[in-house]
Amino acid sequence: MKNKFIAISFCISILFLACGSEAAQKTKPILSGTISGLTSSELYLIDLLQPKAGPVDTAIVGADGSFAFDYQPKMKGFYRVTLSNAFSLVTPLAAGESIQVLGDVNQLADMSIEGSVDASQMQKLNQLLGQYNAQSQGLEQEFQQYANTPQRDSMLAVLRARFAGVEKEKINRLKAMIDEHPSSFANLAIIEQLPDSESDYYLKVDKALAEKYAQSAFYKNFHAKALAVSQFSVGSEVPEINLPDPNGDLVALSSLKGKVVLIDFWASWCKPCRRENPNVVAAYQKYKDKGFTVYGVSLDRTKDAWVNAIAQDNLTWTHVSDLKFWQSAAAKAYGVSSIPFAVLIDAEGKVIGKNLRGPALHQKLAEVLN
Repeated sequence: MKNKFIAISFCISILFLACGSEAAQKTKPILSGTISGLTSSELYLIDLLQPKAGPVDTAIVGADGSFAFDYQPKMKGFYRVTLSNAFSLVTPLAAGESIQVLGDVNQLADMSIEGSVDASQMQKLNQLLGQYNAQSQGLEQEFQQYANTPQRDSMLAVLRARFAGVEKEKINRLKAMIDEHPSSFANLAIIEQLPDSESDYYLKVDKALAEKYAQSAFYKNFHAKALAVSQFSVGSEVPEINLPDPNGDLVALSSLKGKVVLIDFWASWCKPCRRENPNVVAAYQKYKDKGFTVYGVSLDRTKDAWVNAIAQDNLTWTHVSDLKFWQSAAAKAYGVSSIPFAVLIDAEGKVIGKNLRGPALHQKLAEVLN
């Protein structure tokens, strides 16, 4: 439920990043270009570490849409230039770099950004996300045609499978981008598009950027997340949980050994959790007879809210809670700082996936149980 680092600045239609390695020249602007269609007479450069502090530099826009920023940051970081009410350009900058931007404000996906490997990587990322976002929207629109028809459930299964295929292809292409330039600063944006289950790639990027960007606040935030993501890497064992169920009886996680178990941290007050519950219900109904179950751990504070949500969402699996909110013993043992949070373990109690949501959960269960 907490905002993800960097992701809050990277909307699909506004992702543009550039950084370079040219020698610093006082007469050469750090970021310049010509963008037709600009309606503002001034552009402002905002440091995304301190977005509320005001601009660090201002550029006057010429009659032809030309502009230039001369600001020289002490350390590489991410910066934003708002080009219109609908579009922004987000870019990492470092002292001595010289990035050139050419394009039209109404066609940002086709904008030319030159000056570094990072610029090229970010342009690829923007185009890739735009492509897959369009595919996902197309599937959503297709489903809406069947939303109120008898074919709804059957079409939902078909479209869910197609969506899973789209997501898998997108993830593979994102990983290929990281593999191509593992030490690129742009990877701090690319990695945010990968699910937490790709812990190997979080660690790969962390290792590649550690030495060069150790003092960067952006890297430090990412490093903390990489450590959290890798906590439940595939093959690792999970801590025991032994909490009361709604009847007050202790139910240990280990009592479910022999089954594939989704350890699902949630709460009645967590809207993203409640939105995900129908997907978990569908997975449970489909695979419960094949050795799958769910061990729900609630971070609720009151029993009434907890049990009412269980009934409302038709969650017919094992539920436990000590009703201690974020002070829950289980949440502390698992390092849970935001929900929904889930770990999938095999019949031996070893991790086979983490934070698998939507089609990804069904895909993994099909792989393991079919």
